[in-house]
Amino acid sequence: MDEDELAATVGRRFPGGRARIEPHVDWLLRDALGCAQAADGVLHPTVAFLAAQGGVGLGLEEVFAMFGASSADGPMLGEWSVDFARPLRADVEYAVRAVVESAIRKRGARTGVFDLVTALIEIVGPDGEVHAAVRPTYVFPRRAGVVA
Repeated sequence: MDEDELAATVGRRFPGGRARIEPHVDWLLRDALGCAQAADGVLHPTVAFLAAQGGVGLGLEEVFAMFGASSADGPMLGEWSVDFARPLRADVEYAVRAVVESAIRKRGARTGVFDLVTALIEIVGPDGEVHAAVRPTYVFPRRAGVVA
């Protein structure tokens, strides 16, 4: 994938889908993290990432393919952030919509050429409002054969 093809991915929408987190998923996550269990049905903030990734309508290998990569190329999650307008709750059906927000090529002295791709994944409640916005940034190492 050359830089023009990479830039053309900005604005591309993912199929999207739905996310519903069962209470036991939150219980398991909190247990694994050593966090207190919630009594009010509010999910642990980390669950937003799980709901976002699970609801974009594509598996990870399909996401990687959108950017001319596969898991064999060694893509990584560089960072992620989440902004909450409202807490997410267990047993609520959320709509998930996602779009490629940015895609840039970088060059590192030690790492060589790599791409940083950030998606905006919105988790929308039954009220039609965005309850959480998740932004994962994927790192795609580019090996030999990449047009720099």
